Amino acid sequence: MNVTLTDHLVCPRCGPPFGLVLLARDVRDRRVHEGEFGCPNCRDRFPVEGGFGDLRPPPRGEGGGVVEVQEGDGSEGEPDRGGGRQAAALPLAAALGVTSGPGLLVVSGGHRAEAVPLARLVRGIEVVVVGWGGRGLVGEGVSAFVTGPRLPLRDGVVRGVVAEGGSGAGWLGECLRVVMPGGRVVITGATEEAREWVVDAGLVTLLDEGGVVVGGVAGPGAGPRMGRWGGVDSTGDSSARP
Repeated sequence: MNVTLTDHLVCPRCGPPFGLVLLARDVRDRRVHEGEFGCPNCRDRFPVEGGFGDLRPPPRGEGGGVVEVQEGDGSEGEPDRGGGRQAAALPLAAALGVTSGPGLLVVSGGHRAEAVPLARLVRGIEVVVVGWGGRGLVGEGVSAFVTGPRLPLRDGVVRGVVAEGGSGAGWLGECLRVVMPGGRVVITGATEEAREWVVDAGLVTLLDEGGVVVGGVAGPGAGPRMGRWGGVDSTGDSSARP
């Protein structure tokens, strides 16, 4: 995990405005391979093992159902034969509309195969893979962690999110919460419920083709958005509620 990601993380049980403190034991090239994040409020700790963070709120239980990275997913030692993965990442890059960094992009574990080539396509960007599918990913510009029902990120810090159509309104609301004004929510395998959510959330439908729906987030000064963490923004202001 990139150490700079710490600036944008919040406690998965306390939420904003409680950021996490990094206690690193193994950092190489500004990436945390072993360590833990701690919350100064609830005192809970969240481990980082093999570069992969477990940012689930307690009780975490066991890591059952782990999706290990398979050949061709961008794992270390697996070359991109024929540019297949990069070609698969191109439509996502176009849908996200981000041509250069700096900044963060969040992609679901189901799109882990596109994470490394996406980071290579968009210079200076950090691609954050959320879900067990990110375990084992190795590549410059890629971080990965698993989380609970909420994204442990501050409001409006991500330039774009790639979610899956069957994620449900709750998770899509979380995706919207962390996207900055002018950013995009890309939904693959979009269902009719997902399309309705885009409209209800007040997003501008920029693309609806081939099962991919792209919702544009209104720019700065457009007023409160739905999907805030319990109605409280990253500064603790509860005046703007869904």
